[in-house]
Amino acid sequence: MNKDLRKVVVLLVHHNFKESQANKELANTIKTIEGVSIYNLYDPEGPGFDVDEWTKIISDASALVFQFPFYWAMAPSLLKKWQDEVFTYLARTPAVAGKPLLVITTTGSDSVHYRSGGRNQFTVDELLRPYQLCAIHSGMVWQTPIVVHGMGSTDAPRYLAEGAAQYKQRIEALVARSTVTDGW
Repeated sequence: MNKDLRKVVVLLVHHNFKESQANKELANTIKTIEGVSIYNLYDPEGPGFDVDEWTKIISDASALVFQFPFYWAMAPSLLKKWQDEVFTYLARTPAVAGKPLLVITTTGSDSVHYRSGGRNQFTVDELLRPYQLCAIHSGMVWQTPIVVHGMGSTDAPRYLAEGAAQYKQRIEALVARSTVTDGW
């Protein structure tokens, strides 16, 4: 691995990013951090589903981040398609082994709705288990997800500011770790 190319790769998956408020703010918070590369899966100019291109990108990365809005208790379907067409291959290679996988997501509902007995009946951690299993089966290191709740509430600006600060801190820690260590 070329240590000069090591970076935190953020796979942004938002079907209407231009109109997004929360995910756009989160991406803007980290986009200027040296060592961070953001790939919008909906960008027609990006690598799309080219397995060879993604193998190069992920092989030279130190960590992978999935960033998306939480729709119907899951990520937008394009992330699943990417997992099926690209990550399935990568998971059988050394490209992802031992690297951290972090999920950051936004919800419209407040956190109180994501609990047993709450309106949504499950915690977000429970609903994100498939991503944790993806990390485990591919030999990645699961990171505690960042969930920015309440984007549909009156407290959205406060929640977003707190979430953006947490996101920046976690990304900076991943970048710092990648520059200090030779591997994970």
